[in-house]
Amino acid sequence: MKNSIIILSIAMMLVACTSVPMRKTDAFITVPTGVSEMTPQEARPALEAAYVQFIDVRTVEEYNGGHAVRTRNIPLDTVMQNLDKLEKNEPVYLICQTGIRSMKAAQMLSEAGFPQTVSIKGGTVAWQDSGLPITK
Repeated sequence: MKNSIIILSIAMMLVACTSVPMRKTDAFITVPTGVSEMTPQEARPALEAAYVQFIDVRTVEEYNGGHAVRTRNIPLDTVMQNLDKLEKNEPVYLICQTGIRSMKAAQMLSEAGFPQTVSIKGGTVAWQDSGLPITK
């Protein structure tokens, strides 16, 4: 009898928990602490979220020639002077032309106290090759 009551109680709790309506939220992915690298496809759900720090570290001229949608341009040589424009407690996604400068920027930000920095592997070239949107 005692076992039946316990089983019935557990079953009722499971049913009650699953009947609570779920609210749809923005896409969410886990970003590891420190410097990491993601392909455009891996990063895409986070980059489509309502709020994202997506920084293109190429030169102004390169950026104006075409860039991934929703990026802000902060050229690599000015990243350290623009730390106040970035939120430390949110992941910072970085992109350049091929992934070399964005990885350097990710390391610089990490050393400056940003706990989650992500370099887009392959940069804008991989972004375009993946068929993801580019704007001028």
